[in-house]
Amino acid sequence: MRIAFPHMGNAYIPLRALVESLGAEAVVPERPNAETLKRGLLHAPEFACLPFKVTLGDCLNALDRGADTLAMVCGMWACRFGNYGRVQHMILKDLGHEFDSVLIGRENVGEVAEKFRSGLGPGVFRRLPGALAIFRCKAAAVDEMERLARWARPREEKYGSTDALLFRYLDLLDGADSLRQVRELRGSFRDELLSRPLDGEDGVTRIRLVGELYVLLEPSLNCDLLRRLGSVFRVEAHPVLSTYRWLLGPLWLDPRIQLHGYRARRRTRPYLPYVLGGEEHMTISGILDARRQGFDGVIHAYPLTCMPENICRTVIPSITARTRLPHLGLCFDEHTSPAGVETRLEAFLDLVRDRRRIQTGGLGEQGDVMAGDVSAAAAAGGGRYPLCRSGAGG
Repeated sequence: MRIAFPHMGNAYIPLRALVESLGAEAVVPERPNAETLKRGLLHAPEFACLPFKVTLGDCLNALDRGADTLAMVCGMWACRFGNYGRVQHMILKDLGHEFDSVLIGRENVGEVAEKFRSGLGPGVFRRLPGALAIFRCKAAAVDEMERLARWARPREEKYGSTDALLFRYLDLLDGADSLRQVRELRGSFRDELLSRPLDGEDGVTRIRLVGELYVLLEPSLNCDLLRRLGSVFRVEAHPVLSTYRWLLGPLWLDPRIQLHGYRARRRTRPYLPYVLGGEEHMTISGILDARRQGFDGVIHAYPLTCMPENICRTVIPSITARTRLPHLGLCFDEHTSPAGVETRLEAFLDLVRDRRRIQTGGLGEQGDVMAGDVSAAAAAGGGRYPLCRSGAGG
């Protein structure tokens, strides 16, 4: 079996480890770029959200690389994400592609197990505990590396040094083949990152990031939002969701994730008494807790036509007005321009910093970034997410 799955942030690292530990070959397509989006737009329904179009392009790229099996999670919930796999695989087969479709959900666990047994042999079940162990270990390592990088970016002395270190260690982590090696890389990254000279806390703004899962986690789709906030605007951004939480939650490999989700649903019951199938409860609970947790503002990122997040969008203004917390809504589709996103971020962060300066009685902040510095830093940053750099769609 040559199994492929769409990109979503750095989830490909633990997913590749899981697939290859089971005895299959993982086919990881190239990072989403302008061509990926163009291919997805050509064959996706016009009203579908941007994540559907980008992941469809990912599937086409994976088939071009020789994948014979496409895997995707599915489910019976209100959010259309539960039907992505079914609809995308129907589109691909209508285009003439031949492949095995593996749709992973709670409703068809036996069917999925039988497909893996027939494709990889009965020994696949003996390899499953070891595969899940390295899967969880790599997911936890990715989560910690990303969290430390978000903390270090606004404090780095040299622009881009944190990302250079992060990308190097992520590549090493992707190639690690033992639990011991993963743990050593995790510790080495932590030691090397924290041993570098840092600028301190002057000018660092703390922002809570909420919204739809894919938009929060995939840099190629969100115009590299986390890197821009950290390195360009000196913002310590805290997304309410993570790759670790999304990967391990459905498998019950970390009970803390279920407890956190239960708390979020209970906390938001006065605003959202029903489960919509997306990340709506995490979005609202993240905003409700933001002021108490010391955040200066909230950014809500979501794709156009996303039903759960558009419902949240009607609730958020009343919450932020009551808590006196500035918030910015960023809606992404194929026409979103990186320059437009950067302009809105700059204006919003100027407002947040002026508000904090007034509240604290300060006269100024050395960390404020002027427009010229922002443009120069963005041009120098590059990054490794070409969809954002290209300015596809405008």
